[in-house]
Amino acid sequence: MRLALAASAAAAVAIAATGSVGAATTYNLEATYVDNVNPSNTQARRVIGINGAWPPPLVVANYNDSLTVNVKNSLDVPTSMHSHGIFFKGQNYLDGAAGVTQCGIPPGESFTYQYVPQQWGTYWYHAHINGQYVDGFRGPLIIRPPTEVYKYDAEYIVVVGDWYHKEYPEIMRSYAGIHNPTGSEPPPDSVVVLIHDGTKYIDNMTFAPGKTYRLRLINMSAFTMYHISIGGHTMDVIEVDGEDTNRKTTGGFWLSVASRWSVLVTAKNTTDKNYQMDLGVDTSMFAIMPPTLQTNYTTPIIYNPASPLDATPAPWEELDDMTLEPHVVEPSTAADQSITLDVRLDMLDDGINHGMFNEVSYSKPKVPTIFTAVSTGGNASKVDIYGTRTNAHVLESNKMIQVIINNNDAGSHPFHLHGHRFQIVARNDSLYDPSNPPALLPNPVRRDIVQVPPLGSAVLQFRADNPGVWAFHCHIEWHMATGLFATFIEAPLEMQQSIKIPQVLYDQCNKLGTPSAGNAAGNLDVLDMTGEVDGPNVISGGWDRVGKIALAFTILAALLGLATVVWFGST
Repeated sequence: MRLALAASAAAAVAIAATGSVGAATTYNLEATYVDNVNPSNTQARRVIGINGAWPPPLVVANYNDSLTVNVKNSLDVPTSMHSHGIFFKGQNYLDGAAGVTQCGIPPGESFTYQYVPQQWGTYWYHAHINGQYVDGFRGPLIIRPPTEVYKYDAEYIVVVGDWYHKEYPEIMRSYAGIHNPTGSEPPPDSVVVLIHDGTKYIDNMTFAPGKTYRLRLINMSAFTMYHISIGGHTMDVIEVDGEDTNRKTTGGFWLSVASRWSVLVTAKNTTDKNYQMDLGVDTSMFAIMPPTLQTNYTTPIIYNPASPLDATPAPWEELDDMTLEPHVVEPSTAADQSITLDVRLDMLDDGINHGMFNEVSYSKPKVPTIFTAVSTGGNASKVDIYGTRTNAHVLESNKMIQVIINNNDAGSHPFHLHGHRFQIVARNDSLYDPSNPPALLPNPVRRDIVQVPPLGSAVLQFRADNPGVWAFHCHIEWHMATGLFATFIEAPLEMQQSIKIPQVLYDQCNKLGTPSAGNAAGNLDVLDMTGEVDGPNVISGGWDRVGKIALAFTILAALLGLATVVWFGST
């Protein structure tokens, strides 16, 4: 009953904000373990499925519907659900980021995510706790608009995700361990491509002559980016990350981790050939190539089952997403508040390689940040109460926020902001130059994912018009899990007036033994930070003894492996 009352209260908030709502749409999602799943046809394994099956179902609703998603946790560990790209205005507690906006749903319990979507486009839902989406808790989420900007005859949802033979906890023990001091990321064992026609998952796409198809592409990977192209066809980009764009024709583009693109493809007038979509795997950050991993995956486009396949790839093209123009024009303006985030990955004093913003690797606070923001009164505007390990930044209400990202790493990173879309006002292959700030642009691209190049930079801007606690993190799961994570506390005093956290979330924190009031250290004397999480920390004066020993063994193992290869080659 308490859960139902909390859901009703949430719906009331949404209705008050939007006026009358549309249809009531309800989904019941039970997170369960499913054995012997083998979508890549390489190795069967246990996964986290929904309602006893995998892959998880499509969730679809219309703009201004009352959308209810009941999530029951039948796992043996806590879970949560994040609806990636949904703003949740006035309902920050529905964002699903465990440790930030809720404690997590305890085993055997449920939570209702109920809201009225005030946006439309292509999104996805996934667990946002302990890497559970890597093990399968991930599915497509589509919000349909009142009126489509572009006409098309039919659509397919193309879900692509990397796939690991081992479960996430086992992979993390190796990746975030002292035997991996350089932080070599685990490459996937395979890639899974799923096609959904709006009612069910199917084996391939079917085109009818002369028809126009919308393809919604979603990258649900933990690590891998893909180059997308279709042999014999061009694509017209019409949406990126939920933002309608002016049509732009291309032969190919990169689909970065967690991003979504919609393209229109017009079918040929003949059926004498079948074609295929090519998904080229970006291996630039892979230290090794697993034997079961291919560098290119394909999915057929069938005109006539009796016709031959034309596997000729499309001419190579890499569309720059910075050239995409939102359909609704929004010029960039001067920033009111600027935040600089310097990215680095390095081994810290625990002997483990971590991701860092400004030399700080995120550690989860004792109190999830949303509860600190709503329980600390006037002190909620003081950044110190959120802890020294949370990379917290307090944003002033309704100000134009500028975020400068300097990527000091040799790999590229997809950064995601919860609760907003941002304008990408600059992106460069070099670090940010303060003497050369970005120019004001007439209509810069708006996204919730930005791919920052190796040793490069990006400048983002967004209006702080959504009070709440919003995560900002790298969407490479291995980097996020080891600290490449920040929190933006947006208009905390307004939060206290506008956001009413349902009682069930307090009850679930209590069941998990997690405090739900006070500062990041769990103290009700909010200026007393005694006992807050401390470390891991940057090593002063170089690597410590554990790191040096681990590195020495790593080098020795590599030399032995190389010697073995040479010996076998000579014999």
